[in-house]
Amino acid sequence: MKDLSRALRRHHAARLKKKRQYYFYSWEEKLSVLRLGMVLHTPTTCSCHMCGNPRKYFKERTMQERRWMQVVE
Repeated sequence: MKDLSRALRRHHAARLKKKRQYYFYSWEEKLSVLRLGMVLHTPTTCSCHMCGNPRKYFKERTMQERRWMQVVE
């Protein structure tokens, strides 16, 4: 049987590139080829306190933890 991991990886890369080509801009403006490759692997623009994980910056609990704390109390 032929190993399809390479083909599958290429398929998913093409699928995500198509989905994310208008990721940060309006529907009229596409991302450049270089930026599209970056967005393929890291979809967030940055990791500042506004874009990043609130748990890291503000010590907020996740929704799952909040629900668990309500059940425990």
